[in-house]
Amino acid sequence: MSVAVSLKARDVAARLSLLYAAIFLVFGVQAPFLPVWLGSRGLDINEIGLILAAPRVLQFLTLPLLTRWADHHGQVARMLLISAALMALIYAGLIVADRRFALLALMGLLFCAQAGAMPLIDVLTFAIYRPHDASRSMVADEAAAAPFDYGGIRKWGSAAFIAGNLLGGLFLTLTSLAAINIALAWSAVLAAVAAIYAAPLDGLAQPAPPDRFSGAPARPPTLLWLVIGAAAIIQASHVLVLSFGSIHWARAGYSSAFIGAVWAIGVGSETLFFAFIGRWRAANDRAAGLLILGGGVALTRWIAMAFDPSALVLALAQAGHGLSFAATHIGTMLLISELAPAHMRARAQGWMVAANSALSAALIALCGPLYGRLGEQAYFVMAGLALTGLAISVLIGARRAA
Repeated sequence: MSVAVSLKARDVAARLSLLYAAIFLVFGVQAPFLPVWLGSRGLDINEIGLILAAPRVLQFLTLPLLTRWADHHGQVARMLLISAALMALIYAGLIVADRRFALLALMGLLFCAQAGAMPLIDVLTFAIYRPHDASRSMVADEAAAAPFDYGGIRKWGSAAFIAGNLLGGLFLTLTSLAAINIALAWSAVLAAVAAIYAAPLDGLAQPAPPDRFSGAPARPPTLLWLVIGAAAIIQASHVLVLSFGSIHWARAGYSSAFIGAVWAIGVGSETLFFAFIGRWRAANDRAAGLLILGGGVALTRWIAMAFDPSALVLALAQAGHGLSFAATHIGTMLLISELAPAHMRARAQGWMVAANSALSAALIALCGPLYGRLGEQAYFVMAGLALTGLAISVLIGARRAA
């Protein structure tokens, strides 16, 4: 028996929680401020849009391969260690990059390094606990009998994202926007350390022998593709605020500290949702209900954003992120875990993220010209996407109830 398999449930949850926190801390610093930094280096809106679309394209191309590897070989924590180490080196390179070509090349390498980072943590978590599987948990002690507390683990990633928002804003208040890559480099080093600490978990995520799945369906069910489609559309509707929200708010006169706080409000509501959902195991109809809830709140958010709201309404709209993103995410993960054949679960997660990434990449590339022409009214386009995802989610709920 490997050392990893002898880990207690509390140790496994702690290592996963720390890994979520460390990886999400990096993105919590990067998401609000890297686009603004790119603008400060002389890139226009269209160029920033194309750069920010790059990681989505890479996820579309690489995640199915990475998750197929995870289904067959595991070693997710090792892949995350490589990703974090490369991110630290590239951020350090961005500190001294002074030519446009070097900047673009390093940004391309950065997005290659982090393309699968966040989705692979979910792959590792579900590979260890295996909800909806007869041998559900690979953890050696009481975790096998306890309900799978995905929200209780995942909340630490959201909390760390908030910390990155706030600490990034505070750091820039004390220094300058030019120093943002220093903070990013150090956060990536912390992520690499967390990945080293999580390395024993790879032993828990080793796949079962292939003969165990003899007779398993060769294709996922049709309903799974509807789930993937609905989730991808709803989540992709977030790209305008994720890519250009900070730029729009900065141009409207809001400070870096306020921008960081608004991002923190959004992810704070996400953290609360994950924390309160806790050990609640959503039944089929409830999981579909989470997709419906996410699509409905996303639709409401984008309509509100389209009217260029006041600071108070903006904060309230951002608070809706806890439902538009988190409810969609957890409902999707639960449905994928149940609907996907056991030997395809990691790949199904990869297909979901790849679909989201492909749609998001196209939208990000379009959002530059769209935002440049329409300004805040571009959110009406995002509202149309959310409405489409909501309609598909209602269809999923109806088919599950039938």
